[in-house]
Amino acid sequence: MKKLTDKEVKQIELDILEYVHNFCEENGLKYIMNYGTLIGAVRHKGFIPWDDDIDISMPRADYEKLIASFPKNGRYKILDHRTSKDYFNNFVKVIDTNTKIVDNRNDKTYESGLFIDIFPMDRFDDMKAVDKTYNLESFKLLSFSKHGNIVYGDSVIKDIIRSVCWFLLKPVSPTVFAKKIDKVSAKYKKEDGKYIGLLASKFKEKEVLDFDPFKEIIDMPFEGVTLKGPKEYDKLLRQYYGDYMQLPPVEKQVNPHELDAYMK
Repeated sequence: MKKLTDKEVKQIELDILEYVHNFCEENGLKYIMNYGTLIGAVRHKGFIPWDDDIDISMPRADYEKLIASFPKNGRYKILDHRTSKDYFNNFVKVIDTNTKIVDNRNDKTYESGLFIDIFPMDRFDDMKAVDKTYNLESFKLLSFSKHGNIVYGDSVIKDIIRSVCWFLLKPVSPTVFAKKIDKVSAKYKKEDGKYIGLLASKFKEKEVLDFDPFKEIIDMPFEGVTLKGPKEYDKLLRQYYGDYMQLPPVEKQVNPHELDAYMK
């Protein structure tokens, strides 16, 4: 296998994103760029220079339609924990099957190629959904992470508690928590709910929006192509990140992912 350069990784991920964009356009499905990808679109008109992540979000109904109708054979494939062995995230990845990645960060992993992440956003009224799914996601994280990745140094007591939980959860499959999160999400979701957001999010309440980011979707340039973003991108990003236009310190301008990518 040939190890891919950062530039090659970004181009392959952009190709996946363009494919998904075209698929959504052809099938009348809504999506928006989100998280660091949306920051990149606004601040850099493309990737954040030191990052290669691509994240998009979809309303739950469109998300499920995408999964159901996505081609089963071809270069691109969906990883969904409900159908893919060993995969345990409560969001899907669209992977390039001509590539392979090696995860150097986690103890429990799954077979994957280079990917983009697609996150479902649910509507709901009761904030208990956020607390319950966040707690389950935290347990899931402990069940598959290497010990060094769950010791934050923020508090000796907290690090001891996390370490004990990590030890106790090592034998547990992360899929157990993924299925529990699905059940909680299904219980609390409401078609005309007051709030919309990604449940089981690391942002917790910060990612609970009281406005619909899919109500008005605009074209936005990204690496020379035109993709979709929320018209209220500034409101969304400020809620997530605060002053997102301010660059982080130079020492933090590093790729956060511990992945090696190869062309098969």
